[in-house]
Amino acid sequence: MHWLQTFDTNLFLFGNRSLVNPFFDWLMPVLSGSNGVKTPFLWLAAVAGVTVLAFGNRRLRLCVLLTALIVGTNDGLICNPLKQAVHRARPFVTLPDARLFGVVGQGYVPPEISADGVDMAAGKGSHNSMPSAHAANFFAATMALFLFYRRSLWFMLPLALGVSFSRIYNGVHYPSDVLAGAILGAGWAVAVAVAVETGWRCFGKRYFPRAFATAPSLVPNLNLGNLPGR
Repeated sequence: MHWLQTFDTNLFLFGNRSLVNPFFDWLMPVLSGSNGVKTPFLWLAAVAGVTVLAFGNRRLRLCVLLTALIVGTNDGLICNPLKQAVHRARPFVTLPDARLFGVVGQGYVPPEISADGVDMAAGKGSHNSMPSAHAANFFAATMALFLFYRRSLWFMLPLALGVSFSRIYNGVHYPSDVLAGAILGAGWAVAVAVAVETGWRCFGKRYFPRAFATAPSLVPNLNLGNLPGR
C-alpha cells in the first residue's frame, strides 16, 4: 500500500503546487467557504429554503426537505465518526512544502509529543482529514437534487467537483479524502432516499391514505421496483 500513499501524496502536490495561479488563489478559498463567504452563503441557503417551503410546489418542497435531511445528518452520522476513527493527519501537518490557502508552510503543524507519547497537535483539529466533509456534503446535495431534477446535474456536479478540488488546492485534504467523501456523500443520499421512499410506500398508504393517494411517491425519480404501495 506504500505505492498508493505515494501516489496520493504526489497527486496532492500536483493539485496543491503545480496548478498554482492567481485566479485559483482567490477562487479556491471562496469555494471552500473562506474569505468571508460562508456566513452569507448559509443565510442565502436558509432564505431560499424557507421561500421554497412557503411558495414552492410539492415536488420542490420535497426536494428541499430531503436535501436538508441528507446534508444535515451527513456530518454527524457519517463524516465525523469516520474522521475520529481514521484519525488521518491533514496534508499540511505532515508535508512542510504544502501550500495552505496559498502560502507554503503556513499551516505546518509539527508533532507535539507529550511525555506520555500523545500527539498534542491532534487536539487542534489537524487530524481530521479522511473523509472530506465538504466533498461529502456537496456530492450528497448533488445526488439529492438529481433524484428530483435530472438537469440539476449540469450545475451541481461542476460545483461539487470545484469544491472538492478546492480542498486539495487549499492544502487541507488529500485526493483520497475527497474521493472517499464524494462516494460517501452520494451513497448516503441514495441510502436516505431509499429509506424514506420505502418507508412511505410501506406505511403511508396504511396510516396516511389521503396524502398517499395524492403523492404515492416522495422521490419521483427513484425506481425501487415492485415495493409495497407501487
